[in-house]
Amino acid sequence: MKYISTNGTTAPVNLLQATGNCIAPDGGLYLPSDIPSIPTAFFNNISEMTLKDIAFVVCSAFLDEEVPSHELKNIVDFAFAFDSPLIRLDEHTFILELFHGPTLTFKDYGARFLAQLLKLSDKKSATRRNILIATSGNTGAAAANGLYKCSDTIVTVLYPKGKLSRVQTSQFASLGENIHPLEVAGTVEDCKKLVSAAMADESLSQFHITGANSINIGRLIPQICFGLHAYARLLEMGVENAAEAAFSIPTGNLSNVVACAIAKKMGLPCGKIIAATNTNNQLERIMAGEISKPEAPVRTMAPSIDMTFPTGWPRLKALYNDSAEALQKDILVASPVDDAMIRDTVNSLRQISGYTMDPHTAVAYAAAAKHAPADKPKVIFATGHPAKQLNIMTAITGAAIELPVQLTRFMSGRTHPMMIPPTLPALKKFLTAINN
Repeated sequence: MKYISTNGTTAPVNLLQATGNCIAPDGGLYLPSDIPSIPTAFFNNISEMTLKDIAFVVCSAFLDEEVPSHELKNIVDFAFAFDSPLIRLDEHTFILELFHGPTLTFKDYGARFLAQLLKLSDKKSATRRNILIATSGNTGAAAANGLYKCSDTIVTVLYPKGKLSRVQTSQFASLGENIHPLEVAGTVEDCKKLVSAAMADESLSQFHITGANSINIGRLIPQICFGLHAYARLLEMGVENAAEAAFSIPTGNLSNVVACAIAKKMGLPCGKIIAATNTNNQLERIMAGEISKPEAPVRTMAPSIDMTFPTGWPRLKALYNDSAEALQKDILVASPVDDAMIRDTVNSLRQISGYTMDPHTAVAYAAAAKHAPADKPKVIFATGHPAKQLNIMTAITGAAIELPVQLTRFMSGRTHPMMIPPTLPALKKFLTAINN
């Protein structure tokens, strides 16, 4: 299996190379040169397969014997060490809980998978690597925990000043060892620009920099399993029309939407993939060619998807060969969900069913309620635990949200982050210091 750039002007590479590079030399994002098909026999037996079983088959297809089976099994067992239950809310509504990992978000799967790929790659090349992560909360925690104590790996987590809660910050800033928190006097977009600039700067080549955000194909591949796992559990439950289920996904940088679209191209039977956005995301205007770069986002109750221009857009566009018509056959861009709708959705669900969902899941739920067929199954991707947005959830519900043990274990740690202006020279100085 070879991986090509969305910009199409650099030579194909294998997955370990694509993972190590993160961004292609021409500035594009890596995608598989061909989407593999999954054998019919896989779907004949999928209802009897666990998430780990599904993940091994999917990841094998993308690694294409690049990693020996026994090593891949160890990688999958580590990355998928926790399950994602499918919860039935009513006759046609299901919640896929993707937040049972160590940092309580779906990103735990991809971060742990990526960490193992990088460890394997670095072991073969004897390289000391620097990993840069820009985060608005969830990515930094998941990647830092996945890469914690990895030998010959230095991790820097860049996050915007004053934008993260104490709970969010403590999940990476209290770890120590090889994890370095770095507060940036700017926005999360500034953090992302710094990461991209550092990876492109030849004067920093001695640091062997790569990224662990969703721009890294190693983060994306495990997420392809989510839709297949949901379909397997629908079949296991005996749900009618499981093959027509709509998947509603909270949409920030598009990684789960891209992953689900790849799964559909591999053979996953499903209905529409609903890209559920808050009021920041300008995906409809991007698809229409009206916007070509990020605009300043406005803080909402779903901050992890406060992106105006998803970094995964080049992948989604390339996946459908720049055809808006082909893309729209599979993907429906939902009407933006505002804060009032998030609040109403969370509180009404608590009253009706006793189920508490986080604000990002509420965005997907509201979008599915509006756009998915009422008489067919709909699967809502629950991408984070409610306690991840503790202050927001308390403001929405007026009630205390219990902190799971995964979060409380971080709270006693001490944090001493450095702070820099949002400039490349400042980041260079920081990287030089921590590498000496």
